[in-house]
Amino acid sequence: MTYSTRTLLVFLATSALYLQSAAASVLPFSSVEEPLAEQRYRFIDRFAADEQNQVSRQDFLNAWQQRFTALSDFAAGKISEEVFVAFEMTELEQQLLNAREAHIRQTLNRFNALDRDNDGNISWEEYQASGQRIFDRFDTNQNGVVAVGDPDPAPRRRAQSNTQTDNERRRVRSLLAMPTTHNNQGFLTMFATDDKQQVSWQDFEQQRRSVYDRTDVNGDGLVSRGEYLDEFMSRVARREQEVRQTHKELAQHVFRQMDQAQQGWLSKKDFVAYGLAVFQLWDTTNEQQISEAQPLPEQEPQLQLAVRQP
Repeated sequence: MTYSTRTLLVFLATSALYLQSAAASVLPFSSVEEPLAEQRYRFIDRFAADEQNQVSRQDFLNAWQQRFTALSDFAAGKISEEVFVAFEMTELEQQLLNAREAHIRQTLNRFNALDRDNDGNISWEEYQASGQRIFDRFDTNQNGVVAVGDPDPAPRRRAQSNTQTDNERRRVRSLLAMPTTHNNQGFLTMFATDDKQQVSWQDFEQQRRSVYDRTDVNGDGLVSRGEYLDEFMSRVARREQEVRQTHKELAQHVFRQMDQAQQGWLSKKDFVAYGLAVFQLWDTTNEQQISEAQPLPEQEPQLQLAVRQP
């Protein structure tokens, strides 16, 4: 399988490599897709020294070499592909746990918002009223249909503290990001069926009713807190499996990229050369530092070529 630089840069953004623990992952790419600007933001946020808004080549290199030391300790000998992948998958599980816990908190908050009478259940009327509010928000021209080309609804305003920094206000995609209805495209992706380019209120309500009935496992006509949580977390579990598979495949690919001599194990020289090649992909102006003021990468050459010509 061939991965373009853009695909591999995606692998850079949310890898545990950027966690501050000494035992963090060494993968330079993320297993989830997100805009390049967000990936670079993650890179700067994790590697910037003393809360600066840029990452120097030396700061990156110091952190990258620390990751090699952590990986070497984990391997207790030569770093084979099997050991490398095992190290990555071990670190991934902690990230998945954190993302899963965040989903549980958010799901319970959504339940509480839907349970308007606070009786510990969501009735069909409460669920339907929520659906009506969602549909009305996206039906921006008020014709009873949400279609491709309709204007996006006005963004919801979030309260912000005067003490928040720009980094604290910024939102980045979760490792277990689920489909959302933040814009017209997201709404149609979730609810348009049979390749339709639009969703009527009737179609929307029918799908919502199907979800409600499926979630009401005991068939009592109400969705309890446990039923609501179980339904959503079952979808999160399926997403976890997808992330694990992608992460494993990319870990294998990165190892083979690093192992330039094809000897079946990693040397520090190969490891450092690969890290510097990754840094160079972000340093689009060759300033020996990375900041959000720089242009994003525009082309998608194979990263392996960049490694061979650091």
